[in-house]
Amino acid sequence: MPSISDRMRKRFILMAGDPELRAAVVAATPKGWGMTEATDLDGLGDWQEVLLHRFMLLSLDDDPRIEDPIELIDTLRQEYQLNIAIFCLGGSQERRDAARSARADRFFDRDTGLQRLPEFFAQFGW
Repeated sequence: MPSISDRMRKRFILMAGDPELRAAVVAATPKGWGMTEATDLDGLGDWQEVLLHRFMLLSLDDDPRIEDPIELIDTLRQEYQLNIAIFCLGGSQERRDAARSARADRFFDRDTGLQRLPEFFAQFGW
């Protein structure tokens, strides 16, 4: 069972296979924040483990290393019934529309999403 201090740690999830995107996210991550990387939900552990994170950055770009992002969103929302914030980066308009239907939260092209990272960290830095 997670302790209070585990629950209060500032953590987020990155699901992206692109090393350049990863490097940009790492560079933008403020001190005191932890990043959990995974390529599928199994890599995150049980749903209780997902809840220990404040938000998720999810690449919608085609990447065979990452589980289908639309299925991933659907599993988080329908099966796990979690309301963790999911910020989607990149992807075609078709994939964004599918992610929107699966109930992801926000959608950005890659560069805009990276520019907005400081806002996300501030917003979820409570």
